[in-house]
Formats: sequence, C-alpha cells, structure tokens
Amino acid sequence: MTGEDNTRFSPFKEFNTSVSDWFTNFSLVDFEESIAGKSGARFLDENSNKIVSYITIGLAVILGLFGSSEFFTIDGLLAMLDSTTDQVLTDGRTVTFSESALYSGISALALIMAWWVTLTVAIKQTFRKSVSTALLGISTAWIIFIVTRGLSHFILIEADWVVVWANRDLVMMGQLMKEQMTQSPGSAMCLDVNDCYGINQNFRLWWTTYLTCVLFGAAYGTSDKNPLKFVFGFGIIAGIVTLIATNPTEVSYNSDVVLRKILICVAITYATFAASFYYSSNSEEYLVNRFRSYLTIYAVSIFFFAIIIMDPPEFVKKLAELAGGNPAQSFSDEIIAGTAVPSTMDKLAGNGIEASQWGGLFVNLIVATAGCVLGFGIGVVLAFGRQSELPLFKVPSVMLIELVRSGPLICWLYFAVFMMPDLMDPFYDAEDIIRMLLMFGIFGGCYIAEVLRGGLQAVDSGQKEAATALGLSPIQTKLTVELPNAVRTTLPSIVSVFIGLWKDTTLLFIVNILDFFKLAKDLPNTDLRFLGDFLEPLYVTAVVFWVFAFYLSRLSMGIEKNLGLVKEGGGEMA
Repeated sequence: MTGEDNTRFSPFKEFNTSVSDWFTNFSLVDFEESIAGKSGARFLDENSNKIVSYITIGLAVILGLFGSSEFFTIDGLLAMLDSTTDQVLTDGRTVTFSESALYSGISALALIMAWWVTLTVAIKQTFRKSVSTALLGISTAWIIFIVTRGLSHFILIEADWVVVWANRDLVMMGQLMKEQMTQSPGSAMCLDVNDCYGINQNFRLWWTTYLTCVLFGAAYGTSDKNPLKFVFGFGIIAGIVTLIATNPTEVSYNSDVVLRKILICVAITYATFAASFYYSSNSEEYLVNRFRSYLTIYAVSIFFFAIIIMDPPEFVKKLAELAGGNPAQSFSDEIIAGTAVPSTMDKLAGNGIEASQWGGLFVNLIVATAGCVLGFGIGVVLAFGRQSELPLFKVPSVMLIELVRSGPLICWLYFAVFMMPDLMDPFYDAEDIIRMLLMFGIFGGCYIAEVLRGGLQAVDSGQKEAATALGLSPIQTKLTVELPNAVRTTLPSIVSVFIGLWKDTTLLFIVNILDFFKLAKDLPNTDLRFLGDFLEPLYVTAVVFWVFAFYLSRLSMGIEKNLGLVKEGGGEMA
C-alpha cells in the first residue's frame, strides 16, 4: 500500500487536522461580507473594520438578550422567558420552564443574527457597495427569525406531541401488525395470557432489520470517508432510535426486548462496517468494485426476503416442516394458554402476517423499495426494448412506456385495486398491497426507462465497437458496457425518480391502504385526549418523509463521488 492509502488508518489525525484548518482559515470579516456585503464606509480601514465587526456583534447580543417591546424593539431572551414561563394554554397544559427556556433561547439566537446583519449593514454602510446584497441580507435574516420563532413556538409551546408519542408503534406497523408483534405470547406484555392476540410474529420484521444492518454497515465500509464520521453519525442515529423505542412513557410493548434487539442491530452494523472497511482498505480497487456489485445483489435479495418472510408462500412453509417445524397455528390454543412455546421453525411452518394486515411506515418503505428495485429492473428491460430493432420487443416496450406515462399514478393505483384482480386472478390471487408493489414497480420502471434511454444514447460508439472487437456478444455489450455507462451519467435523474416514488407512496391512503400518512391522519381519533391534535401527526409525517428523501439525495451524491463524477452536471472529474 502507498503512503496515500495509509492515511485511511489515521482517522483521528485527519479529523483533528480538518477541524484545526477550519478554525485557522475562518475569517469573521469574510463571513460577514458573504451575508451583508462589503463595507462601504470610508472611515473604516482593515483594523477598524474588525473592531466594528465585534461591536456590531456585541450590540446584537444586547438587543437579543435585553430587547423589549417597551423600548420599541422585539422581545429578547429575558422578555420571552417572562412571557412564557408557567403559561397555561387553552387545552389546560402548562408550559414548563425547560420548554420556555429552549424556545426563548432558539428565538434569541435567531434575533441576534437578524440584529447583527441589520446593524452591520447600517454601521458599515454596505448598501453603498451593493444595495441588492444589503437588502437581501437583511430580509433573509429577518425572515429566518420570523420562521424560527414561529416554528419553535409551535413545536415547544403550542403543540401537544403526546398524540404521536403514544402511538409511535402504531404508525410504524399499523394496528393489525402491531397486535401480532407486540401483543402476543412471548412479548412479555401479556399479563394475562388469555388476553393475548396469538402467535408472536415480531421475528419476521427483526430478521429483515438485521439483514439491512449488514447491508448498511458493509456499504458504508467501502467508502473513502473518514470512518469516524460513520461511527459518530450512526451512533447518534442509533441513540435517537433507542430513546424513542425504549422510553417507557406511553409504550404498549416490552421495551427491554426492543432494547436488546436494537443493540444487536448496532453491533451488527459496526461489525460489518469494520470488516468491510478493512477489506476495502487492503484490496485493489477492482476487488472493491466487485464487492459493491455483490452488495447491490444482496440489497435486492433483502427486498424479496422481506416479502417472503412476512407472508411466506407454501414452499417456504413446506421447507420449515421438513426442517422439523410443526405449524404454530395447529396448536394456537396451547400457545395462547401459555402451555406451549413455538419454535422459530414452528412459526415459519405456520401462517405469517398477511399482506392485507401490513400497515404504517413499513408499507411506505416496502412499496417505495418495490418501486426502486422492481422499477429499475423493469426500466432496464424497457429501455433496451425501446432501442431494439426487433418489433416484437420494441413495440410492446414503447406502448407500455407511453401508456403508463400518460396517466397519473393515482389512476393506476385505482386500476390496481379494481381491474388488476381480473387480470391476475387466473394466475395469482394477490392482496391489495402486493398489487400496489407491482404497480409502483411498473410505474417507476417506465420513468426510469426513459431516463436510461437518454443515458444509453450518450454512450460513445467507440466503446460499443471495442466491445464487439473483443468478442463480446450483444447482450454482454449491453450489460457490461452500455448499461454501466448509462447509469453513471443518469444517476442523479434515477435518484430523483426514486425520491418521487417515495413521496408518492402517500397516495396509498386514497385507495384505503393503512400507510404511514393514513394512520397519522387518523391518530387524533384514537383517544379522546387527542381530539383536535391533527397538526402534530402531519408535521411528524412531513419530517419523516423529508429525512428519507434528504438521505437518498445525499446517498446519491456520495455514489457519484465514488464513481468519479462531479456533482455539477454529472461530467467526469478531471
């Protein structure tokens, strides 16, 4: 290994160097000019400019702390604390000191920034250099203040988040899935076994989660990023998830069991990350790329595994019986009575969770994944079909692409609910959600096909000729030369389609699928305590969808970097 490669084994040194470089290169004046514009005051030189910068910051801090409407300024920190502490709201809730202090602190910071920009423009006369920059800086700063104060007031003062907190397991899985996973013998939540739902099925979801953790850790281990970024970043995310899942307040399942399984997930992720990082650091680039291709196949396999394990087909049940399993439903009375404990093979040999019982965020994730996995496969076939010279291959591909793209997704979802059963019943009696999976795959595939078609047309003809000269068959040329190059150049567009499919899963509630959005919308009706609290679940839904979409976008940028592409325009790096 070269000396350059060895830098990957000094993450702490790299981290400390980057932090110190940031502090060394940071300039308050440059940062100030980037926001408020360059100074236009003739009485200021280089030294006095810095002094005035500190003065403006000091004045802004004073206004942010001690401002009051009595002195014709916006309330600062102290005034806001006085107005919100121990305030009794219309719904009977009392704002605690910690809530008011956090709200006041956030608002004060935004107010300090707004005053800082305003005073900088006024004292340093930046408008003399550029009026537009000065006005844009002031208006942006005050808009940020108004939005920050309004949102923080709603989040910390007005909103009652108990409606979401009490139903956090419900919005994740839906009522029917929740019952089979949390209110079953073996869940340690059944104080009286006679009140239990039936057979505990939570292993089905956790098995998929474990496999996903392996993929997550191994994929990040192949990147060239500082490993500490992943270790700390994933640790923070794992901590947040653990806090949400195991906090005993308003919980309807055994939090100790969930904690143990989350810790297993964390251990699996870190272990696979360490192994993948070590392998990637000590292997040639072509071996790392081959490993990434295996991970891609593994990711697709997880999707099909999740569907099969949740609602196993008959051949899976038969295999479990051959392995010694006795269908758990055959002695369900004994299980509910607490006189028998089924093994994993017994559960696999029995019935799983039918697709009609799936719900919550799980439905959105599985449907969006279907749109990505099935959609990409269908898109590749249709893209090559549209370019084919064979009429039997080209004409159906063109017809399907144009037909699906000409109608909105909601129409095709209604088609999947009411008309697709007539087409599928002679071959397969599919549940509504399974038909949603297929429709999202077809819909996404048609859009991905058009994206890939543009990428295929951009492939240099010289590469095709070189592949032919090497003796590659037409299929080999398309799969090993044309397709990889097309994906490289169209990756941002493909990810955009994936993000669109993820957001479009919210349409499932229109066809009466109990997805995340549908459940969040109906949460206020679950308890008399929550009547009228309809905004809080919708805000949480918006945040969740934004987080996933943002993560996909950042993931796309990371893949582009690993592929040697610049972020601007998708062109090759020099």
